[in-house]
Amino acid sequence: MATPALAWGRPHPTPSPSPTPIADPAVTAIARRQFVEWQAGKLDKDAYSGSIQSQLTDANVDKSSRALGTLGALTDVIYIGPLAIPDTLPDSRGYIYQMDCVGGKVYLFMVLDAQEKVERIFFKDKLETETITETPSPSPQPT
Repeated sequence: MATPALAWGRPHPTPSPSPTPIADPAVTAIARRQFVEWQAGKLDKDAYSGSIQSQLTDANVDKSSRALGTLGALTDVIYIGPLAIPDTLPDSRGYIYQMDCVGGKVYLFMVLDAQEKVERIFFKDKLETETITETPSPSPQPT
């Protein structure tokens, strides 16, 4: 008895890989310096724009420093890609970095203004994907 030949479906095209984002070495240096300063709890407040200065209280810096300090020494800085935050100034640019440390990793989200001063900075233990839903079009009205 002959076995039937297997019919193979159409071959599926292999998706092309997404290009790896290219990091700006100067911005990566800023991200590295900021992370190490936050871990140590000693910030150069001149590196921050005026809009964030009031949030750099000793209590806020100390709280973040203790949490980041538990990760241990920084071993690698990996650029993930750009960060878009709608309510920033037009000349601002946002960046996401993965900060690898001896005891784990954390993600650094940073926005720099046109003078390369830190306009915003925050840390998260994981990257989150937001669900974007399409805004429905208004229904046509009878004429």
